[in-house]
Amino acid sequence: MGKHPTFATEAEFEDKVARYLTECMTKQRLPNVAGACAFMDIGRTTFYDYCVKYPNTQKRIEARIEDAWVNRLGEPGATGAIFYLKNAFRELYKDKHETDITSKGEAIQPLLVRILDEKDNGDTQGV
Repeated sequence: MGKHPTFATEAEFEDKVARYLTECMTKQRLPNVAGACAFMDIGRTTFYDYCVKYPNTQKRIEARIEDAWVNRLGEPGATGAIFYLKNAFRELYKDKHETDITSKGEAIQPLLVRILDEKDNGDTQGV
């Protein structure tokens, strides 16, 4: 016999998340996934399973969490908020931008490999 679901409907899941977010506001705490899991008495894996099952609720949760951390950027000592945003929302907040301007997306062979290939093919012009 399998385990009964913690939240039978999306409305139940979203209601519990909303109560967690309200508690964060009341206690002036920054929301996060670990806190949501502790509040709902579920593990992180279960939380993410519900997020996959209810993607609209997941998007609203992430938006509220991100908004709380972004608003913290205007306060003194925002280093922790920057760190959190770069890790929790790494696709949106990253310093490094990778640009491929040389190979058009193809693998680049090291020079030594190209020279050895040319020798094997009898092409000695490049050597």
